[in-house]
Amino acid sequence: MKVLGVVGSPRKNGNCDVLVKEFLDATEADTEYIFLNHKKLLGCNACMACEHGDCVIDDDGNEIIEKLLEADVLVLASPIYYGGISAQAKTFIDRFYQISRGPEKSLEGKKVVTIMTQAQPEDVFGDYIRSLDKMPFGYMGMEVIGNVTAMGTQDRGDKEELADYIKQVKEIASNL
Repeated sequence: MKVLGVVGSPRKNGNCDVLVKEFLDATEADTEYIFLNHKKLLGCNACMACEHGDCVIDDDGNEIIEKLLEADVLVLASPIYYGGISAQAKTFIDRFYQISRGPEKSLEGKKVVTIMTQAQPEDVFGDYIRSLDKMPFGYMGMEVIGNVTAMGTQDRGDKEELADYIKQVKEIASNL
């Protein structure tokens, strides 16, 4: 089994980064880690060239999508900023378009674990986070098998503040 951990936070060694690394360390699967903010990843320009092959945008997107296609499980982490996932995570998801348009590519049957962080201590973004199960993941034929939402986490990469959430990600990872 191959697990791809994708961090959509702009903060290296931040809460999303810590939680994804803890997840990957806790699984016995073959793992790969991508920190999106260190990649050149541009948004989809809706040119439709992907209907005839790979995306034509000259960035790291095709390489990242190839790694996703090779993986069995995607672990995607993002902070919640202004009620939604980060720009980095959204840009990554928008590039799924090339998979949906390319007849030889599919995410059908792949598993997903989402890890979200938020400064807000209450579950005010729960409906939004759960909506990701249907779009984009369900739409792409993927199954969300776990979610950890680290609420009230403001201190950058503070493992004490994240302790309960680290336990949660390790439990999901150990059950893959």
